[in-house]
Amino acid sequence: MRALLFFIGLIALTSCHKNPQLGNPPSDEDASFTYAPSDTNANVIVLTATNQNILCSWDFGNGIKKEGNNVVASYPYAGTYTVKLTVFNKGGSKSTTQQIVIAQDDLSLLNNPYYTKLTGGATGPGYKVWHVDSVSSGHMGVGPDPESALGSIPEWWSAGANEKPGCGLYDDRYIFYLNGFKLDMVNNGDVYIHNSLAAQFPGSFQNLGDFTAPYTDQLQGSWLLTEGDQTTISLSTNSFLGFYTGVNEYRILDITDSTMSLQYKHHAGGLMWYLKLSAE
Repeated sequence: MRALLFFIGLIALTSCHKNPQLGNPPSDEDASFTYAPSDTNANVIVLTATNQNILCSWDFGNGIKKEGNNVVASYPYAGTYTVKLTVFNKGGSKSTTQQIVIAQDDLSLLNNPYYTKLTGGATGPGYKVWHVDSVSSGHMGVGPDPESALGSIPEWWSAGANEKPGCGLYDDRYIFYLNGFKLDMVNNGDVYIHNSLAAQFPGSFQNLGDFTAPYTDQLQGSWLLTEGDQTTISLSTNSFLGFYTGVNEYRILDITDSTMSLQYKHHAGGLMWYLKLSAE
């Protein structure tokens, strides 16, 4: 009887380790792409994936990354840029690269009101330092996702002035550079994170309702502005702004030369977070 049970268990164990058929990985053709200057500007490049029915991730070679089958990349500065396309399906991924040569500078591409407010602009120092506006009420808050009829406001909870001292939030600095769309996240050793993410940050500890976690500065990252009905800022993988909820894309609700109000999601859904930043 014991031998029979062992045999049955062995069959079950073997069957559990059989890999399901995932299909073929993408081919070289799936990962191919074409590019051409836009009709209006030689420094604005339209990139098109050959396979329009596959998940595409682009690295433009200028510090900017984007997803989509048809994308547009802007190159204000002359140079040779290596564009990388990675495509994905159930069977795996495949990457290809091509080099794009930009013949001359076109600094007019930097004359964007958002760029100017975020970084100081092409005629300014080329960077701007931001921090959480701790002295303002509502510098951190939360509401429902999706929004209620009240709109884009932290209707469930809004922090009072200096309500979260010593938690690793108020001493963080976010430096947005115009050249190369670079980003430095200088957090002075720790950050403030949602309690549901504590397990992802070794050494984190409970602090004022959520968790403070050790974290190294994230230097030479990148940011991407996407304009539309909802203009957003997306940060490179390990960078984030303010209270961390597991995402690094932020909707701009309002921005001036010295203030910025943002809305962002929660990694598990159901919550919409709010953040106010101030420029130094």
